[in-house]
Amino acid sequence: MPSRHIAVASLTVVTLLLCSCSKGDQQAGQPQETGARDASSPPNISPTAAPGVAFNYAYEFSLPDDRIAATQEAHASACEGLGLARCRITGMSYSVDQDERVTAELDLKLDPLIARQFGKTAQQTVVSHDGKLIRLDIGSSDEGQAIEQATKQKNDVSAEVAQLQQELARTKPGTDAHANLVSQIEALQRQAAEQSQVVAASQAALATTPMQFHYYGRGGVPGFRANPVREAWHTLVTTVVWLVGILLQALAVLVPVAFLIALFIALWRTRPMRATRRWVRGAQENEHGDD
Repeated sequence: MPSRHIAVASLTVVTLLLCSCSKGDQQAGQPQETGARDASSPPNISPTAAPGVAFNYAYEFSLPDDRIAATQEAHASACEGLGLARCRITGMSYSVDQDERVTAELDLKLDPLIARQFGKTAQQTVVSHDGKLIRLDIGSSDEGQAIEQATKQKNDVSAEVAQLQQELARTKPGTDAHANLVSQIEALQRQAAEQSQVVAASQAALATTPMQFHYYGRGGVPGFRANPVREAWHTLVTTVVWLVGILLQALAVLVPVAFLIALFIALWRTRPMRATRRWVRGAQENEHGDD
């Protein structure tokens, strides 16, 4: 009996240990699966949370060559569907090189409030077309600080202009002092205009978010371009074309030369030439006989 109780207790302990190990493996496996999912998508970061910062996005996608055109058209249609106030197409290109490698590009300007979500939706479109994201660059510039500095400088210049205008009102027109004050005021006004342009440019940068989509087909991404069969075939064709070119160039030189030689031989064997040769030989023999 005691041995039976000990066996049952031991079996219970082993069962509990196995259950705890299986739970630990499941918990350890969950972060790995999450990490694998995260590796195929960009980090979930919200750049629009930074006020006064202008962002720009650059996506690079890898797709089958025959899916690039449809994907580019889908992204362009999505932009057009938002209206010109929220999305504008500023550039588009599509090219196929001599090796039938497809590359394309789409340039957009979006409302900053929807730019990040538009990029996520565009990535989902690529995935649905058997493609994937291979690179995402998010650039930024602190336009809020630029506006603040330019506005401060403009206010300082405006205050100085107002002070100089008061002095100008107390000076007599036509004097050197009056001309000097006018020159200073004009120079400061030009500085104020430059700062106004800086503010306007920064405000325009904050109003829209540039976004670029680069599409690469199979073999179109640096480091993945080599296709051994295609490269071997390309080398074979290039070699054959090169050899044929050399043969044609040789024929272009030898055929005229051979034609001239054949013409000379034909003329040399004509009756007038044979008669001329006999006459020359006879004249030479007569000269030797006289000697």
